[in-house]
Amino acid sequence: MTERGGPLRLGIVLGALVLLAAGAAVAQEPWRQEWTKTLDAARKEGVVAVSGPPGPSEREAVVTGWQKAFPDIRIEYTGARGTQILSKVVRERESGLYNWDIVIASTDPTVFMLPPINALAPLRDALIDPAVSDDKEWVGGFDQGFVDAARKFFYSATGSAGMSLGYVNRDCVSREAFSKSDDLLKPEFKGKIASHDPLLPGSGSRSTWRLTVDKGDAWLKDLYTGQDVTFSRDYRQLTEWLVGCGKPIVIGLPSDAFLQMQKAGLGKNVEALTGPAYFGDHGLGWAGANDDIGWYNNAPHQNAAKLFINLYLSRDFQQLWASSNHTDSRRIGTKPGDPDPNTGLNPKLIYAAWGDEASIRQVKALQEKIMGWGVVQ
Repeated sequence: MTERGGPLRLGIVLGALVLLAAGAAVAQEPWRQEWTKTLDAARKEGVVAVSGPPGPSEREAVVTGWQKAFPDIRIEYTGARGTQILSKVVRERESGLYNWDIVIASTDPTVFMLPPINALAPLRDALIDPAVSDDKEWVGGFDQGFVDAARKFFYSATGSAGMSLGYVNRDCVSREAFSKSDDLLKPEFKGKIASHDPLLPGSGSRSTWRLTVDKGDAWLKDLYTGQDVTFSRDYRQLTEWLVGCGKPIVIGLPSDAFLQMQKAGLGKNVEALTGPAYFGDHGLGWAGANDDIGWYNNAPHQNAAKLFINLYLSRDFQQLWASSNHTDSRRIGTKPGDPDPNTGLNPKLIYAAWGDEASIRQVKALQEKIMGWGVVQ
């Protein structure tokens, strides 16, 4: 009894010490107490209202990630591009209606529509887990991700080292014939190039702007007027032209629009137009997409909104998002979801943001010039 009791008693004592130490550690971390308090309040709210990208992969990542983390709090996800949902949000707020907690969208038009009416709350006010904003956890540090001019409301957690000008279908166009931006002016491609409307917010206008950084505005005008470029606002139409070889070169097509068709087994030899051959060598930059995030002031479910922000910026969720949507996260320790090895961000390098408000203002200046050319109806 004594011999057996000795080790048993020692085990009990050690176990108690471990529990006491753990309790002391928790007591020393007030953020955990705040998390518990916020979680309890969010459960009483019962729901979080999120608007985000319309693609099925984005919806699935958000809904699945949330339900796994908070199965007892319902999520209402509305899939729509920022150009579609934000006008509605502005009208609602002008009428005193506050229906949304979270917005996930692109920099433009978000930063030009929501901050001017004081619709967004400072992102840091939602942060609870200190690991979320730890500079060591993010390429370039945490603050590098803010894309609004005030650098506190709208945040880009993802990014690609560089930007895609668009896509080319190699079933229709050989690499010998087309391998750099200058090749767009070849006579053989007249009438064979399509572009998303560069007068609209999104990847089309942003990638076109980056092209002019290398080639200049006059070069772009020659492309538009001399090559009979076809413009469309319909991503599906652009994708069908690309896959069917009707327009085998498409500028400004976002990856989410194309990947849906590729998942169906189409366009297997479609290739992204990335790198210095298409944009020139103007230093390293990362481009955001339609997955920047902010939370609303006067949100109807403020506690649930805080939980969502912390979840979205966590390493586990960023990995889920990157893998589901074939993109890369700025969160260090996540694996790239984009199969193109040239798009991965290197934590040891410094990148400039090519999708922040300052860059978008340059995009808008270019759009004014394009309107004067009369090429886009």
